[in-house]
Amino acid sequence: MTNFEKLNGRTVCPGCGRLQDSLKLCFDCQRWQQSGKTLLKNQACFIYNQAMKEYMRMYKFIGDYQLKDIFTRALQSLIKERELDIIVPIPVSQQTWLTRGFNQVTAMLGSISYQELLSVTLANKGHQSARQRKDRLIAQQPFTLSRTIDHLSGKKILLVDDVYTTGATLYHAADLFYQAGVGEVSSVTLAR
Repeated sequence: MTNFEKLNGRTVCPGCGRLQDSLKLCFDCQRWQQSGKTLLKNQACFIYNQAMKEYMRMYKFIGDYQLKDIFTRALQSLIKERELDIIVPIPVSQQTWLTRGFNQVTAMLGSISYQELLSVTLANKGHQSARQRKDRLIAQQPFTLSRTIDHLSGKKILLVDDVYTTGATLYHAADLFYQAGVGEVSSVTLAR
């Protein structure tokens, strides 16, 4: 486990949590802002290095459910530090659920209360990790709201995902919530 690198206390982009040399917004976050997005102020626990990639391969793609316990406490601690009203995990597709048998994000949330307000559309097939960066950034909205959310007007939503790569997944989810009238959307990921 010594190969996992924590981000806590290191210099990161204030928009996405990417490790960098300054506290200025990274190029990706500047581009998100220029396209009209409100930045997510993503916080991550770990750097998405080779050790984390191997962990994700074993946990997500091979489906070793017990590996959730390795980082559950770290992810939960980061979530508990945030000021929020509702936690919303990023969902997996029905195909992934049938193949893997679990959502890697909700498994790590453990006893933390969350609401599953998003559903993956049928048009969104395949794993994001299998797509090239440019394809992720131009992908169509992969989610729908899974139920009416009238009670969320003005609320602070915290999106939770396993890895922030391009940010496209989280920004698609945030778009739906902003369109529905929530006050603020931010995000937390295990790795960046």
